[in-house]
Amino acid sequence: MKKNKAFASLVISSMLALTIPVFINPKAADADDYNRSLCSKGIVGTYLSTFTQGNTTTPSSTFRELLTLTADGNVIASDSNAGGVPGSSNPVDQPFGPIQGNWKCIGKNKIVFKALSFGFASGSLPANIVLGELQLTFNPQAGTVSGNGSFNFYDINSNPLEENTQSLPLGTPIQLEYRGVKVKAN
Repeated sequence: MKKNKAFASLVISSMLALTIPVFINPKAADADDYNRSLCSKGIVGTYLSTFTQGNTTTPSSTFRELLTLTADGNVIASDSNAGGVPGSSNPVDQPFGPIQGNWKCIGKNKIVFKALSFGFASGSLPANIVLGELQLTFNPQAGTVSGNGSFNFYDINSNPLEENTQSLPLGTPIQLEYRGVKVKAN
């Protein structure tokens, strides 16, 4: 009887020792989650923005964008010039699809983001992958954003996220300035 009681106590003690840490710490803290949480206060939301391209003078060198930054680090954007200029062989005028990516904090009210889109064949331009990389600074009190970045074009069968992938020589990178205002429901 004493052996059974001792064995039962050992089993119960072992189970408690194995399960208590799960209840105390169900998920280890992630430094990126913590930094994003601190940085995202006042940043997360949708912005009506204007892109001005610094190294081109085409009809689409200035265009509008709706940029959404989610609390979990996703970037979703749609642009006013996504339809492009039919038949143009200028990469700036090439039609493209939805823009999606990821953002992370690099300082107080500062983020970088990387987003991808597909460029559709137009004129003499082949279908491709467009990679946008921007650095943005926010003023949460004023509800504004500003920054700069670039777009590069890559072969449709390549992976532009791999470090050694070469961009296409389609007039890239396209440099741009970015300004916007937060959309508020009030």
